[in-house]
Amino acid sequence: MQYSRWWTISAVGLALGLTAASGYAQQSSATTSSLEENAMSPLMKTAEFLAKAQRFSVKADISYDVIQDSGQKLEFGATRVITVKRPDRISVDIVDRDGTKRGFRFDGKQIAFFGLNEQVYATADKAGDLDAAFAYFTQDLQMPLPMGELFSNNLPKGLKDRFSEAYHVEESTVGGVPCDHLALRNDMTDAQVWITKGDKPLLHRLVITYKRENGQPEFRADFHDWNFAAEAPDSLFTFTSGEGAARIQFVAGMDPNTGKSQ
Repeated sequence: MQYSRWWTISAVGLALGLTAASGYAQQSSATTSSLEENAMSPLMKTAEFLAKAQRFSVKADISYDVIQDSGQKLEFGATRVITVKRPDRISVDIVDRDGTKRGFRFDGKQIAFFGLNEQVYATADKAGDLDAAFAYFTQDLQMPLPMGELFSNNLPKGLKDRFSEAYHVEESTVGGVPCDHLALRNDMTDAQVWITKGDKPLLHRLVITYKRENGQPEFRADFHDWNFAAEAPDSLFTFTSGEGAARIQFVAGMDPNTGKSQ
C-alpha cells in the first residue's frame, strides 16, 4: 500500500510543530482577544525561564498526523534531543520511528542539516545568533525546523500578540508531573500546553491542531529530561561530515535526507 509521509505545511516545520518565524500558534489577525491572566502568567513565566537559560538540553517525543489522499490520518513520530548554548549554538539529533537518523547543527557561523541513513548533508554559511539562524532556515531556505521557536533568544517578545484566546483549563497531572493545562487559540491553530508547576515552569506537553488544513491534523510533543547543566562543548555544535557522505545543495522546501522536494 502506498502512503504519503511528508507533510509540507509548516506544522512539521514547527515548531522544534512551531515555525521559528511564527511560534507554536501562528500570529492571529483578530482585532479582539480574550487572554486570561491565569493562562498567560504561567505561559510567560515559561518563556522567560527558557529565554534566560544560557545552556540546557531536553528530549522530546513527537508525533504528527499525515492526511492521506483517502482522507485517513496516519501518525508518524520521532525522538529529538536538543542542546542549546546561547546566544548562537544549537544541536538537534532526530531518530524517526522507522529508524531514520537526521540532525541539525548551528555553531554561530554555519547551518548544517544531515541525513545519516542517506549519507547526505547540506550546509550554509550564516553568521549570527539563534534567531538569525532559525529565520534563515525557515524563511530563506523554506525548510522545516520543528519546535525552533521554543529555543529562540527572544521567546517572550510579542508572545501575547500571537493568540486571540487563552484560558486555564485545569490543574492536572501528566505522567506523574503536576501541570497547568492551558488552551490557546488564533485564526490558524488551536494549541494545548501543559506547563510544570513549581520553581521551574517547564513545557511538559504540547498539542497543536491546524484548523485550516485538510482533516485538521495534529502535532504532539512530550518533553522530558530537561537538563540545565548539560555538557555543551563547542565541538557539539560544529558539523563534520562522515566518510563517504555526499554534499547536496539546500533547495527551498527540499527533504534534506534525499535532496528532493517534499
